[in-house]
Amino acid sequence: MEKINSFSEVIIHLKEKEILTTKNKDFFVYKKEKVFRYFNGSCFAISIEDFIELYKKETFFIYEESGTFIDNDKDEAYYRYYKK
Repeated sequence: MEKINSFSEVIIHLKEKEILTTKNKDFFVYKKEKVFRYFNGSCFAISIEDFIELYKKETFFIYEESGTFIDNDKDEAYYRYYKK
């Protein structure tokens, strides 16, 4: 995993649709103008402003794995189905 050296780079990587992680193995994804944090089977979304305030001192890494962590198409289909 590649360490991200500055928090401004963290924002750039998120907006480029990369998955980021921390030492605690939390995962962060940016979509629909929100930052989603996945951890221990849970997920919550916060605004980019809140993300900056809460995590500006955290160390981030670019998550690399063969395959995908989150399938955005399946994620969107799931929420469309359950919003009916």
